[in-house]
Amino acid sequence: MIKRMVVAIALTGTCVSLHAQNIDDALRFSTSSPSGTTRGQSIGSALGALGGEPSSMYANPASVGFFRTNDFSFTVGLQNINNKGTYLGTTDSDNKFIPLVSNISMIFGGRRKRPDSKWQNFSFGLGLNRTQNYNERIYYTGDNRSSSLSLNYYLDAEAAGVTDPDNELGGSSTIGSLAHTSALAYQTGLISPYLDGNNQPDGFFYSAAQATDRSIYVKQENIINARGGSNEISFAFGANYDDKMYLGGSVNIPTITYKHDRTWKETNLNTTATDLNSFDVTETLKSEGTGINLKIGGIFKPIKSLNLGATFHSPSWMTFTDTYRTDMTTSTKTLGVRSFSSVDTYDGYSDESKYTLRTPWKGILSATYLFSPSADTRKPTGFLSFDYEYMDYTSMRLRFRNDQSFDKADSDARNEAIKATYKGVSNIRVGGELKLHVIAFRLGYSLYASPYKNSAIDGKREFYTGGIGYRNRGFYMDLGLVWGNNTRSNQPYVLASNADPEDHYTTPAAASIKSQSTNVNATFGWKF
Repeated sequence: MIKRMVVAIALTGTCVSLHAQNIDDALRFSTSSPSGTTRGQSIGSALGALGGEPSSMYANPASVGFFRTNDFSFTVGLQNINNKGTYLGTTDSDNKFIPLVSNISMIFGGRRKRPDSKWQNFSFGLGLNRTQNYNERIYYTGDNRSSSLSLNYYLDAEAAGVTDPDNELGGSSTIGSLAHTSALAYQTGLISPYLDGNNQPDGFFYSAAQATDRSIYVKQENIINARGGSNEISFAFGANYDDKMYLGGSVNIPTITYKHDRTWKETNLNTTATDLNSFDVTETLKSEGTGINLKIGGIFKPIKSLNLGATFHSPSWMTFTDTYRTDMTTSTKTLGVRSFSSVDTYDGYSDESKYTLRTPWKGILSATYLFSPSADTRKPTGFLSFDYEYMDYTSMRLRFRNDQSFDKADSDARNEAIKATYKGVSNIRVGGELKLHVIAFRLGYSLYASPYKNSAIDGKREFYTGGIGYRNRGFYMDLGLVWGNNTRSNQPYVLASNADPEDHYTTPAAASIKSQSTNVNATFGWKF
């Protein structure tokens, strides 16, 4: 089981088969970060039981029932992500700085129409909320004496039984599963077939990175540039019963755009005679998905100063379309510089695939304690808020729709790998606010637990938040900071299982990526 987990996780960083949707796509599109208005982010997004805050409707739609007036707000920000990669004992870093619009919310507050009814008001909410940012750059490099990615290209060709490489690797009868891998390597001279006594391919290959004594010594570099984000459009409804019980629900439309360019480079460092000078392979992927989910929740006030909340978020049922291409350039002493692309293949693997994803369901229990709640806004007041969230990552599912290389058995294998690799987790968010007349000060913390069953993989994410706000005569303005950090692994490739053990080639250790994100955001809003 552990071997299956390692292989599944390794697919995230491998420069092989980027087009083959893997279980880490499911994880990537299922996670979220602190989001909402600046006020909501500043308190660690602990919003499940907090009424009177627009972005609470994304956590618990029952909070919409607290509004008796209209409220409009928008949130903008600047984000910087710094990634430090350590690979084969070498550490390097890269960073990315982007502006973003993270939230737009409109609440239509309701007023009681029948004085004799305990239903105080019915309110509605409409909003756009950015739940995750994918924008980042990663760079790491190291010197490898034990293997090369190019080995997988010829091992894959051997495993596929290639005996006519001119036709089966980039020609008229190209094997679909090799169009983005071995076909490019063969057409650019990175791999070549052994020849029999009749000068014909005998079904075995070798790599230009292998020296005459079959040793390997290459400098390896991985350059990743990701863009895009996950957004959710929400239509929420909330009701207030006797100022004691608030009930609500929402229909939500998640949309995801994810663009990923990854370039893997190898430069020969071997002093023993070797044909390779260098090669690089660039994979370009664009994923676009949309779906639907439902949220229902309630908030109960046993006493005036305490809110207790419970919310259920259904899975998101999403449909994705991926487009992708792979380009390779190889420089060898024998053939010089050659380039080839997957789009050059006459009968290659389709450059588009469609699949569906079911994300995890969530359950949230929340509590907010209000200090000195009073109608006199000149008196100091404040609150502490807490969310406990359970997410079941084992419930994620992938299903492929029109890609002939994936059948039901392949989908089932990936879904079994999901259950073997991931687990249910408990996430915690806590935050508070102290309000002094028209000025408010806020702090928060969020902990998103590691989704991996293997405890050796550090997949947890932490966010420390804070901010300041101004509110007066229906206008409010907030400024906040969200600082996050996490450590994750990036496995560049896993050596194919049919490698000759006598060569003593080994899979390199995964790169360690230490990430730090800094998000400065501001919200402007009006109550009317």
